[in-house]
Amino acid sequence: MSILVRNLYTKCLTSFLPITKVHESFYKNYSKSRMQLQMNEAIILYEEGSNQFSMWFRYINSELNVDRLFNFNRQVNEPINKFLQRMNNNIQAYNLKKYRRKHKKIAKRKNETSEEEEINGVENNIKFVRNESILDGNLTCKSLLEDFANIKLVISDIEYVVKQNVPYVNKIVLPSSILVNFPTYPSKLEIRNADKAKSIFNWYKNNNHTWTHVGQGYLYVPNTSDMGCYLKISCEPRNETECGPIVETISNSIVQHGPGQCPFDIRHAFTRNKLFGKSFRITSYNILANVYSATSLSKETLYPYCPQYALSIDYRKLLILKELIGYNSDIICLQEVDINVYKHDLLPALSELNYDGTYNLKNEQYEGLAIFYNQERFDQLTCDYSVISQGINLEEFNSVWSLIQNDDVKKTFLNRNTIVQVVVLRSKENPEILIIGNTHLYFLPQADHIRLLQAYYSLVYLRTFANKMKAEHPECNVSILYCGDFNSAPEKAVYQLMTQNYVPEDHTDWLSNPEELVENVSIKHDTNLASACGTPEYTNYTATFSGCLDYIFYQVDNLQVEQVIPIPSKEELSAHTGLPSVVFPSDHISLCVDLKWLK
Repeated sequence: MSILVRNLYTKCLTSFLPITKVHESFYKNYSKSRMQLQMNEAIILYEEGSNQFSMWFRYINSELNVDRLFNFNRQVNEPINKFLQRMNNNIQAYNLKKYRRKHKKIAKRKNETSEEEEINGVENNIKFVRNESILDGNLTCKSLLEDFANIKLVISDIEYVVKQNVPYVNKIVLPSSILVNFPTYPSKLEIRNADKAKSIFNWYKNNNHTWTHVGQGYLYVPNTSDMGCYLKISCEPRNETECGPIVETISNSIVQHGPGQCPFDIRHAFTRNKLFGKSFRITSYNILANVYSATSLSKETLYPYCPQYALSIDYRKLLILKELIGYNSDIICLQEVDINVYKHDLLPALSELNYDGTYNLKNEQYEGLAIFYNQERFDQLTCDYSVISQGINLEEFNSVWSLIQNDDVKKTFLNRNTIVQVVVLRSKENPEILIIGNTHLYFLPQADHIRLLQAYYSLVYLRTFANKMKAEHPECNVSILYCGDFNSAPEKAVYQLMTQNYVPEDHTDWLSNPEELVENVSIKHDTNLASACGTPEYTNYTATFSGCLDYIFYQVDNLQVEQVIPIPSKEELSAHTGLPSVVFPSDHISLCVDLKWLK
């Protein structure tokens, strides 16, 4: 978001309201999921120490044309007889309902009485059996849960094998926005006792009232032949040794055309191939947090040129994922990442492509920072983050901090929730270690001095990791990569600090706020950095502000630039007035560059 408009949000976040007027296809109205259970199987889910447990079984009565999944949630201290009575009552009530429907009239009083008597006949109709002996109904259900060996559930002489804590799908939901040529996946997936990587996913489309299999895997990319169809996904949860019941769900919206070609599709022509050997690719991107884009301020004031459905995170996250996947990057640094988008979208989808990630919320905020890396090429040695305002005792930084005499400056700095994130990666192909830093600096226009101090702190923080890795791994070269939304133009002190290693005490940024003057303070360091993508004219482009705010700084001692992925032209950026738009999911432009180790 633009540094000239972000301050408006400080007055709006407390009155944040969800989207109320969105294109109908983007309403969050999801279909319920349906479990497919084997005929002679009963499944119990129970966590040790819990007061409750759940049980499912499939009941079939061919005479009444009944084929129904029953589900019970009961207390562990409930007597077995009471549990059996509940099962019996529910089954008989359902049978009675089906019986009345079958005969299309209310049963006579005599028949009702006989059915009620049948409902009460528990001991012979439903029972738990172990080794051919009926379990004592006065025992509590906990006795069942603690020892399931050789237990069967018997209903009307039909035996059910009882299985406990098998892999299970607790929740699966398809997204409200499904677009041709954009990746789709469960917008929510909750599984227990299962490994998503080992589970089996199948996709189907509804064509002429029949379901046709169209794909397999967690991710599916609809094509033009799917347009106008509903999608269905089935999941068979699995772990190392077991598989659980298949659960399926149907989308509530049809596959739609989508925006067609986006400017990032053109950029993907430069990133079709994955890198190897001494080369690697890194992307940095402020993806515009939903906590900002969904406000009335965004829709009515900041981005009125953007259709509201295109501001919806359900729409934007599809574009973001397609853009990121198409870059084939080895390292991805993201800013303004909503925690739910990280948990339910980015991490699950990117993990299918062998990425792992780490996420850190801004201190008590709704959004934060994320770093992903290609596990085929890197091992993670460590990761951490720091709330900058809480780290003033960091040795190198404290020497500068102690020189600041203006208490208002210190107060402003200490009241910020800005964080810096670090992931340390070791190359699997080369004796190289990368210190990956990711940050999003303070945004107010009159805060150049605060951003300068934050940038310096972050660099010092990354250098502490670099020094530690050099000591622990003397056989490796150690290099710093410092990415993010710095909210600072190239003519400002932050860029000078990073690329020229020195900011004098008379720099104008120390005077950016007349009430917070910083006097007699200079900053220097000896890490040789350069901006990998140079200084593009725009990395942020809206109707009210445009400029270069984002950078990927790299250590020139050990690395060189091989290729900078071209930034979209001004014509592309302004085609829909500004960003975001139907083809740009954020108000920022992603930076993407290929780097190469020198040694």
